[in-house]
Amino acid sequence: MTDSANTNTQSRILVWDWTVRVFHWATVLLIICMWSTADNHGIWKQLDQFVVANGWDEYPRGNMGWHRTFAIGLLFLLIYRIYWGVFGSTTARFSQFVKGPAAVRSYISALKERPYKPGLGHNPLGALSVIALLVVLTTQLTTGLFTIDVDGLESGPLSRHVDFDTGRLFATLHENSFRALYILIGLHVLAVAVYQFLLKANIIQPMITGGRPADSVKGHPTDTVRASLVRVAIGVVLSGGLVWLIWNA
Repeated sequence: MTDSANTNTQSRILVWDWTVRVFHWATVLLIICMWSTADNHGIWKQLDQFVVANGWDEYPRGNMGWHRTFAIGLLFLLIYRIYWGVFGSTTARFSQFVKGPAAVRSYISALKERPYKPGLGHNPLGALSVIALLVVLTTQLTTGLFTIDVDGLESGPLSRHVDFDTGRLFATLHENSFRALYILIGLHVLAVAVYQFLLKANIIQPMITGGRPADSVKGHPTDTVRASLVRVAIGVVLSGGLVWLIWNA
């Protein structure tokens, strides 16, 4: 599947390739699932019963079993997004949207201009949110790998490499990083609301469809915004291989 640079050269312009959109919404879903399993919601016990009853699994996984399964998926997505931030489409690359303090100040000053027109991809202020989320997700997943439960029964796959006290420290960091993730998600939702209702810029729809009306975008693409199948395949294989190596280290 390959996205073209313009869905309609007269009316719409593509700003996000399909892999960026899949990453975004799959990450949202997996974070919700991981939160639910960590809070021991009953839906996972019901899912276990359904899976075992249909012969898809011999034993129930339990909440933490599902938690680890979702963690594998989230780790895969995180590694892929970092790869795609270097080798991916134009608007997905870190070099395109990660700017210095001067660019952030300039962007904030320009917010008073009306009508507000978003640029292509992430703006310099939004880039700070993206980087913060990636850092916190990396911390969340890394600490989870080494976490040791109080009774030692529900521990991370790499917990065997650390002693009990170190594993408990990782457990504390794991819990605190999830609280930090709550805060970042809240700020992200607030920012979306500000853009939607104050600046009259819909930033949710482009993350679903990939496109914006051409006359609502500030600037024009200098390169094709598309997901090269070869690069996607390389990213998938690389990410899957690294997840396997990390999980079985």
